[in-house]
Amino acid sequence: MRASLIGAWLSDADFLILDEPSNHLDRPRRQALIDQLLHWPRGLLVVSHDWQLLQGMERIVELSSLGLHSYGGNYAFYAEARALERQHALQQLEQRKLERQRQDQAMRAQRERQSRRQARGDRHGKEANQAKILLDRQKERSEASAGKLRQQQLATRQLLDQQVREAAQQVHHDALISLHALPVERVAQRRVVELDAVELPFVPDATRHIDLVLNGQQRVGIVGPNGCGKSTLLKVIAGQLAPLAGTCKVVAATVWLDQGLAHLNPEHTVLEHMQAANRQATDSDLRMRLAQLDLDTQKIMVPSGLLSGGERLKAALACALYADETPQLLLLDEPGNHLDLPSVQALEAMLGSYRGAMIVVSHDDVFMDKLGLTDRLQATAQGWILDAW
Repeated sequence: MRASLIGAWLSDADFLILDEPSNHLDRPRRQALIDQLLHWPRGLLVVSHDWQLLQGMERIVELSSLGLHSYGGNYAFYAEARALERQHALQQLEQRKLERQRQDQAMRAQRERQSRRQARGDRHGKEANQAKILLDRQKERSEASAGKLRQQQLATRQLLDQQVREAAQQVHHDALISLHALPVERVAQRRVVELDAVELPFVPDATRHIDLVLNGQQRVGIVGPNGCGKSTLLKVIAGQLAPLAGTCKVVAATVWLDQGLAHLNPEHTVLEHMQAANRQATDSDLRMRLAQLDLDTQKIMVPSGLLSGGERLKAALACALYADETPQLLLLDEPGNHLDLPSVQALEAMLGSYRGAMIVVSHDDVFMDKLGLTDRLQATAQGWILDAW
Protein backbone atom coordinates (compact mmCIF):
# COMPACT_ATOMS: atom_id res chain seq x y z
CA MET A 1 0.00 0.00 0.00
CA ARG A 2 2.80 2.44 0.85
CA ALA A 3 4.49 1.80 -2.50
CA SER A 4 1.19 2.27 -4.35
CA LEU A 5 0.55 5.56 -2.57
CA ILE A 6 4.03 6.81 -3.45
CA GLY A 7 3.38 5.92 -7.09
CA ALA A 8 0.03 7.74 -7.01
CA TRP A 9 1.69 10.84 -5.58
CA LEU A 10 4.45 10.83 -8.19
CA SER A 11 1.98 10.37 -11.04
CA ASP A 12 0.83 13.99 -10.75
CA ALA A 13 -2.72 12.78 -11.47
CA ASP A 14 -5.64 15.20 -11.62
CA PHE A 15 -7.81 12.82 -9.59
CA LEU A 16 -6.82 10.27 -6.96
CA ILE A 17 -9.08 7.27 -6.18
CA LEU A 18 -8.20 5.20 -3.09
CA ASP A 19 -9.91 1.99 -1.95
CA GLU A 20 -9.48 1.35 1.79
CA PRO A 21 -5.98 2.89 1.86
CA SER A 22 -5.57 2.67 5.65
CA ASN A 23 -6.09 -1.09 5.90
CA HIS A 24 -3.02 -2.85 7.30
CA LEU A 25 -1.32 0.45 8.19
CA ASP A 26 -0.04 0.91 11.74
CA ARG A 27 -0.73 4.05 13.74
CA PRO A 28 2.16 6.23 12.57
CA ARG A 29 1.66 5.32 8.91
CA ARG A 30 -2.10 5.77 9.17
CA GLN A 31 -1.59 9.25 10.59
CA ALA A 32 0.99 9.99 7.89
CA LEU A 33 -1.55 8.94 5.25
CA ILE A 34 -4.20 11.22 6.74
CA ASP A 35 -1.79 14.16 6.83
CA GLN A 36 -0.72 13.47 3.26
CA LEU A 37 -4.30 13.37 1.97
CA LEU A 38 -5.08 16.64 3.72
CA HIS A 39 -2.39 18.26 1.57
CA TRP A 40 -3.40 16.60 -1.71
CA PRO A 41 -4.15 19.61 -3.95
CA ARG A 42 -6.41 18.01 -6.59
CA GLY A 43 -9.45 15.75 -6.84
CA LEU A 44 -9.77 12.94 -4.32
CA LEU A 45 -12.22 10.04 -3.91
CA VAL A 46 -11.67 7.71 -0.96
CA VAL A 47 -13.57 4.51 -0.21
CA SER A 48 -13.03 3.83 3.48
CA HIS A 49 -14.60 2.74 6.75
CA ASP A 50 -11.87 4.45 8.79
CA TRP A 51 -13.67 7.27 10.56
CA GLN A 52 -10.40 9.02 11.43
CA LEU A 53 -9.54 9.18 7.74
CA LEU A 54 -13.08 10.23 6.83
CA GLN A 55 -12.91 13.01 9.39
CA GLY A 56 -10.55 14.87 7.03
CA MET A 57 -12.88 14.67 4.03
CA GLU A 58 -14.97 17.61 2.81
CA ARG A 59 -17.97 15.50 1.75
CA ILE A 60 -19.27 12.06 2.70
CA VAL A 61 -21.29 10.07 0.16
CA GLU A 62 -23.10 7.03 1.56
CA LEU A 63 -24.39 4.14 -0.52
CA SER A 64 -27.06 2.20 1.37
CA SER A 65 -30.32 0.37 0.81
CA LEU A 66 -31.96 3.82 0.61
CA GLY A 67 -29.78 4.82 -2.33
CA LEU A 68 -26.93 7.29 -2.72
CA HIS A 69 -26.90 10.23 -0.30
CA SER A 70 -24.41 13.08 -0.12
CA TYR A 71 -23.52 14.95 3.06
CA GLY A 72 -21.60 18.22 2.75
CA GLY A 73 -19.14 17.80 5.59
CA ASN A 74 -16.71 15.46 7.34
CA TYR A 75 -17.52 12.23 9.16
CA ALA A 76 -18.73 13.99 12.32
CA PHE A 77 -21.16 16.07 10.24
CA TYR A 78 -22.32 12.95 8.38
CA ALA A 79 -22.89 10.99 11.60
CA GLU A 80 -24.94 13.82 13.12
CA ALA A 81 -26.96 14.39 9.94
CA ARG A 82 -27.64 10.70 9.51
CA ALA A 83 -28.79 10.40 13.13
CA LEU A 84 -31.20 13.31 12.62
CA GLU A 85 -32.49 11.74 9.40
CA ARG A 86 -33.12 8.45 11.16
CA GLN A 87 -34.88 10.20 14.05
CA HIS A 88 -37.11 12.09 11.60
CA ALA A 89 -37.84 8.90 9.64
CA LEU A 90 -38.76 7.05 12.85
CA GLN A 91 -41.09 9.90 13.82
CA GLN A 92 -42.74 9.74 10.40
CA LEU A 93 -43.13 5.98 10.74
CA GLU A 94 -44.70 6.35 14.18
CA GLN A 95 -47.12 9.00 12.87
CA ARG A 96 -48.16 6.72 10.02
CA LYS A 97 -48.77 3.87 12.44
CA LEU A 98 -50.83 6.08 14.75
CA GLU A 99 -52.88 7.34 11.80
CA ARG A 100 -53.54 3.75 10.74
CA GLN A 101 -54.60 2.90 14.28
CA ARG A 102 -56.98 5.88 14.45
CA GLN A 103 -58.49 5.01 11.07
CA ASP A 104 -58.92 1.38 12.15
CA GLN A 105 -60.87 2.53 15.21
CA ALA A 106 -63.00 4.89 13.12
CA MET A 107 -63.77 2.19 10.53
CA ARG A 108 -64.64 -0.31 13.26
CA ALA A 109 -67.06 2.21 14.81
CA GLN A 110 -68.57 2.83 11.36
CA ARG A 111 -69.17 -0.88 10.84
CA GLU A 112 -70.78 -1.18 14.25
CA ARG A 113 -73.15 1.75 13.53
CA GLN A 114 -74.15 0.23 10.21
CA SER A 115 -74.73 -3.14 11.85
CA ARG A 116 -76.97 -1.55 14.47
CA ARG A 117 -78.99 0.33 11.81
CA GLN A 118 -79.43 -2.86 9.82
CA ALA A 119 -80.59 -4.74 12.91
CA ARG A 120 -83.09 -2.00 13.76
CA GLY A 121 -84.42 -2.00 10.18
CA ASP A 122 -84.86 -5.78 10.20
CA ARG A 123 -86.61 -5.64 13.55
CA HIS A 124 -88.88 -2.79 12.50
CA GLY A 125 -89.86 -4.57 9.28
CA LYS A 126 -90.82 -7.73 11.12
CA GLU A 127 -92.74 -5.82 13.80
CA ALA A 128 -94.60 -3.88 11.09
CA ASN A 129 -95.66 -7.12 9.39
CA GLN A 130 -94.21 -6.02 6.05
CA ALA A 131 -94.57 -8.29 3.06
CA LYS A 132 -91.75 -10.75 2.40
CA ILE A 133 -90.88 -9.08 -0.91
CA LEU A 134 -90.35 -5.77 0.88
CA LEU A 135 -88.25 -7.43 3.58
CA ASP A 136 -86.11 -9.12 0.92
CA ARG A 137 -85.53 -5.84 -0.90
CA GLN A 138 -84.60 -4.14 2.34
CA LYS A 139 -82.15 -6.96 3.11
CA GLU A 140 -80.59 -6.67 -0.36
CA ARG A 141 -80.11 -2.92 0.09
CA SER A 142 -78.53 -3.46 3.50
CA GLU A 143 -76.17 -6.13 2.17
CA ALA A 144 -75.19 -3.95 -0.79
CA SER A 145 -74.51 -1.04 1.53
CA ALA A 146 -72.43 -3.27 3.82
CA GLY A 147 -70.49 -4.64 0.84
CA LYS A 148 -69.74 -1.15 -0.44
CA LEU A 149 -68.54 -0.11 3.01
CA ARG A 150 -66.26 -3.16 3.24
CA GLN A 151 -64.71 -2.35 -0.15
CA GLN A 152 -64.16 1.28 0.81
CA GLN A 153 -62.58 0.31 4.11
CA LEU A 154 -60.41 -2.35 2.46
CA ALA A 155 -59.09 0.24 0.01
CA THR A 156 -58.45 2.67 2.87
CA ARG A 157 -56.63 0.01 4.90
CA GLN A 158 -54.46 -0.96 1.92
CA LEU A 159 -53.53 2.69 1.40
CA LEU A 160 -52.65 3.07 5.10
CA ASP A 161 -50.54 -0.12 5.03
CA GLN A 162 -48.70 1.16 1.97
CA GLN A 163 -47.97 4.47 3.69
CA VAL A 164 -46.56 2.61 6.72
CA ARG A 165 -44.38 0.43 4.48
CA GLU A 166 -43.06 3.46 2.60
CA ALA A 167 -42.26 5.21 5.88
CA ALA A 168 -40.48 2.08 7.17
CA GLN A 169 -38.37 1.93 4.01
CA GLN A 170 -36.99 5.39 4.80
CA VAL A 171 -35.55 4.25 8.13
CA HIS A 172 -31.88 3.26 8.28
CA HIS A 173 -32.03 -0.20 9.82
CA ASP A 174 -28.84 -0.49 11.88
CA ALA A 175 -28.75 -4.12 12.93
CA LEU A 176 -28.97 -4.66 16.65
CA ILE A 177 -26.96 -7.68 17.75
CA SER A 178 -26.76 -9.42 21.08
CA LEU A 179 -24.96 -12.36 22.59
CA HIS A 180 -26.74 -15.21 24.30
CA ALA A 181 -25.64 -15.52 27.93
CA LEU A 182 -22.22 -17.18 27.97
CA PRO A 183 -21.28 -19.49 30.87
CA VAL A 184 -17.69 -18.23 31.11
CA GLU A 185 -16.06 -19.67 34.21
CA ARG A 186 -14.67 -17.05 36.54
CA VAL A 187 -10.90 -17.38 36.52
CA ALA A 188 -10.00 -13.97 37.90
CA GLN A 189 -7.65 -15.37 40.55
CA ARG A 190 -5.98 -17.82 38.19
CA ARG A 191 -3.24 -17.31 35.67
CA VAL A 192 -4.40 -18.04 32.16
CA VAL A 193 -1.20 -17.10 30.30
CA GLU A 194 2.38 -17.37 31.50
CA LEU A 195 5.34 -16.65 29.21
CA ASP A 196 8.69 -17.33 30.88
CA ALA A 197 11.80 -16.08 29.04
CA VAL A 198 10.08 -16.66 25.69
CA GLU A 199 12.04 -15.88 22.53
CA LEU A 200 9.75 -15.12 19.59
CA PRO A 201 10.65 -16.20 16.05
CA PHE A 202 10.75 -13.87 13.04
CA VAL A 203 10.73 -10.59 15.03
CA PRO A 204 13.25 -7.78 15.61
CA ASP A 205 15.76 -7.99 18.43
CA ALA A 206 14.01 -5.26 20.46
CA THR A 207 10.81 -7.31 20.87
CA ARG A 208 12.17 -10.83 20.53
CA HIS A 209 12.13 -11.63 24.25
CA ILE A 210 9.12 -11.42 26.50
CA ASP A 211 7.99 -12.38 30.01
CA LEU A 212 4.28 -12.07 30.58
CA VAL A 213 1.69 -13.20 33.13
CA LEU A 214 -2.04 -12.61 32.60
CA ASN A 215 -5.03 -13.59 34.73
CA GLY A 216 -8.56 -14.41 33.70
CA GLN A 217 -9.94 -10.92 34.22
CA GLN A 218 -7.48 -9.04 32.05
CA ARG A 219 -8.42 -7.69 28.63
CA VAL A 220 -5.23 -6.66 26.85
CA GLY A 221 -4.68 -4.55 23.75
CA ILE A 222 -1.40 -5.10 21.90
CA VAL A 223 -0.08 -2.03 20.08
CA GLY A 224 3.05 -1.30 18.09
CA PRO A 225 4.33 -0.74 14.56
CA ASN A 226 3.96 -3.30 11.82
CA GLY A 227 6.62 -6.00 11.94
CA CYS A 228 7.28 -5.75 15.69
CA GLY A 229 5.85 -9.21 16.42
CA LYS A 230 2.25 -8.61 17.54
CA SER A 231 0.73 -11.35 15.37
CA THR A 232 3.64 -13.67 16.10
CA LEU A 233 3.04 -13.25 19.84
CA LEU A 234 -0.62 -14.21 19.39
CA LYS A 235 0.36 -17.27 17.37
CA VAL A 236 2.76 -18.41 20.10
CA ILE A 237 0.09 -17.99 22.78
CA ALA A 238 -2.42 -19.83 20.56
CA GLY A 239 0.04 -22.70 20.06
CA GLN A 240 0.30 -22.05 16.31
CA LEU A 241 4.02 -21.26 16.58
CA ALA A 242 6.66 -22.69 18.90
CA PRO A 243 8.95 -20.20 20.69
CA LEU A 244 12.65 -20.35 19.94
CA ALA A 245 13.32 -20.54 23.68
CA GLY A 246 11.50 -20.33 27.00
CA THR A 247 8.11 -21.73 27.95
CA CYS A 248 4.59 -20.65 27.04
CA LYS A 249 1.89 -21.95 29.37
CA VAL A 250 -1.81 -21.38 28.68
CA VAL A 251 -4.27 -22.98 31.10
CA ALA A 252 -7.57 -21.62 29.76
CA ALA A 253 -9.77 -22.78 26.89
CA THR A 254 -8.53 -20.55 24.06
CA VAL A 255 -9.81 -19.41 20.68
CA TRP A 256 -7.56 -17.66 18.17
CA LEU A 257 -9.01 -15.77 15.21
CA ASP A 258 -6.42 -14.75 12.63
CA GLN A 259 -6.92 -11.95 10.11
CA GLY A 260 -7.94 -14.36 7.36
CA LEU A 261 -10.31 -16.46 9.53
CA ALA A 262 -8.51 -19.50 8.13
CA HIS A 263 -10.42 -21.98 10.29
CA LEU A 264 -13.69 -21.18 8.45
CA ASN A 265 -14.05 -23.60 5.56
CA PRO A 266 -15.41 -21.42 2.72
CA GLU A 267 -17.36 -24.39 1.30
CA HIS A 268 -19.30 -25.05 4.53
CA THR A 269 -22.29 -23.03 5.66
CA VAL A 270 -22.36 -21.06 8.88
CA LEU A 271 -24.92 -23.47 10.31
CA GLU A 272 -22.64 -26.42 9.52
CA HIS A 273 -19.76 -24.68 11.28
CA MET A 274 -21.98 -24.01 14.31
CA GLN A 275 -23.20 -27.61 14.40
CA ALA A 276 -19.61 -28.84 14.40
CA ALA A 277 -18.62 -26.40 17.17
CA ASN A 278 -21.64 -27.08 19.37
CA ARG A 279 -23.04 -30.62 19.27
CA GLN A 280 -25.25 -30.16 22.32
CA ALA A 281 -27.59 -27.35 21.22
CA THR A 282 -30.53 -27.97 18.92
CA ASP A 283 -30.65 -26.53 15.40
CA SER A 284 -33.41 -24.12 16.43
CA ASP A 285 -31.28 -22.86 19.32
CA LEU A 286 -28.27 -22.37 17.04
CA ARG A 287 -30.41 -20.56 14.49
CA MET A 288 -31.79 -18.30 17.21
CA ARG A 289 -28.30 -17.41 18.44
CA LEU A 290 -27.14 -16.64 14.90
CA ALA A 291 -30.24 -14.51 14.30
CA GLN A 292 -29.31 -12.48 17.39
CA LEU A 293 -26.07 -11.65 15.55
CA ASP A 294 -28.04 -10.50 12.47
CA LEU A 295 -27.23 -13.68 10.55
CA ASP A 296 -30.60 -14.69 9.12
CA THR A 297 -31.74 -18.00 7.66
CA GLN A 298 -30.58 -17.15 4.15
CA LYS A 299 -27.06 -16.16 5.26
CA ILE A 300 -26.44 -19.21 7.42
CA MET A 301 -27.42 -21.62 4.64
CA VAL A 302 -24.96 -20.43 1.96
CA PRO A 303 -21.24 -21.34 1.83
CA SER A 304 -19.40 -19.06 4.25
CA GLY A 305 -16.98 -18.07 1.48
CA LEU A 306 -19.84 -16.13 -0.16
CA LEU A 307 -20.48 -13.96 2.90
CA SER A 308 -19.10 -10.49 3.48
CA GLY A 309 -16.09 -9.95 5.71
CA GLY A 310 -18.27 -8.73 8.56
CA GLU A 311 -20.65 -11.67 8.27
CA ARG A 312 -17.77 -14.16 8.22
CA LEU A 313 -16.25 -12.54 11.30
CA LYS A 314 -19.55 -12.71 13.19
CA ALA A 315 -19.91 -16.34 12.14
CA ALA A 316 -16.37 -17.13 13.34
CA LEU A 317 -16.99 -15.44 16.68
CA ALA A 318 -20.30 -17.25 17.06
CA CYS A 319 -18.58 -20.61 16.48
CA ALA A 320 -15.93 -19.66 19.03
CA LEU A 321 -18.17 -18.21 21.72
CA TYR A 322 -20.96 -20.79 21.38
CA ALA A 323 -18.70 -23.83 21.24
CA ASP A 324 -19.31 -26.81 23.51
CA GLU A 325 -16.50 -25.49 25.69
CA THR A 326 -16.89 -21.74 26.06
CA PRO A 327 -13.48 -20.07 25.67
CA GLN A 328 -11.99 -18.31 28.65
CA LEU A 329 -9.37 -16.59 26.50
CA LEU A 330 -10.04 -14.91 23.17
CA LEU A 331 -7.15 -13.97 20.84
CA LEU A 332 -8.05 -11.54 18.03
CA ASP A 333 -5.71 -10.30 15.31
CA GLU A 334 -6.93 -7.10 13.59
CA PRO A 335 -10.62 -8.12 13.79
CA GLY A 336 -11.82 -4.79 12.37
CA ASN A 337 -9.99 -5.07 9.05
CA HIS A 338 -12.28 -5.05 5.99
CA LEU A 339 -15.38 -4.37 8.11
CA ASP A 340 -17.82 -1.58 7.36
CA LEU A 341 -18.80 0.80 10.16
CA PRO A 342 -22.02 -1.02 11.19
CA SER A 343 -20.09 -4.32 11.35
CA VAL A 344 -17.37 -2.73 13.49
CA GLN A 345 -20.06 -1.43 15.85
CA ALA A 346 -21.63 -4.90 15.96
CA LEU A 347 -18.21 -6.38 16.74
CA GLU A 348 -17.73 -3.87 19.56
CA ALA A 349 -21.09 -4.93 21.00
CA MET A 350 -20.20 -8.62 20.77
CA LEU A 351 -16.83 -8.22 22.45
CA GLY A 352 -18.30 -5.90 25.04
CA SER A 353 -20.69 -8.69 26.07
CA TYR A 354 -17.90 -11.26 26.34
CA ARG A 355 -16.72 -11.66 29.94
CA GLY A 356 -13.63 -13.82 29.53
CA ALA A 357 -9.99 -12.78 29.16
CA MET A 358 -9.08 -11.22 25.83
CA ILE A 359 -5.97 -10.22 23.90
CA VAL A 360 -6.58 -8.12 20.79
CA VAL A 361 -4.27 -6.61 18.17
CA SER A 362 -5.53 -3.51 16.38
CA HIS A 363 -4.33 -0.16 15.05
CA ASP A 364 -7.77 1.42 15.56
CA ASP A 365 -7.66 3.45 18.79
CA VAL A 366 -11.39 4.20 18.79
CA PHE A 367 -12.25 0.53 18.38
CA MET A 368 -9.85 -0.48 21.17
CA ASP A 369 -11.22 2.18 23.52
CA LYS A 370 -14.72 0.67 23.27
CA LEU A 371 -13.72 -2.87 24.28
CA GLY A 372 -13.29 -2.22 27.99
CA LEU A 373 -9.60 -3.13 27.92
CA THR A 374 -7.71 -3.24 31.19
CA ASP A 375 -4.09 -3.31 29.95
CA ARG A 376 -1.92 -2.16 27.08
CA LEU A 377 0.98 -4.33 25.90
CA GLN A 378 3.18 -2.06 23.82
CA ALA A 379 6.10 -2.96 21.59
CA THR A 380 8.86 -0.38 22.06
CA ALA A 381 12.56 0.00 21.31
CA GLN A 382 13.15 -1.10 24.91
CA GLY A 383 11.05 -4.24 24.53
CA TRP A 384 7.52 -5.15 25.56
CA ILE A 385 5.89 -2.89 28.19
CA LEU A 386 2.64 -3.77 29.98
CA ASP A 387 0.72 -0.96 31.66
CA ALA A 388 -2.85 0.14 32.34
CA TRP A 389 -4.99 0.98 29.32
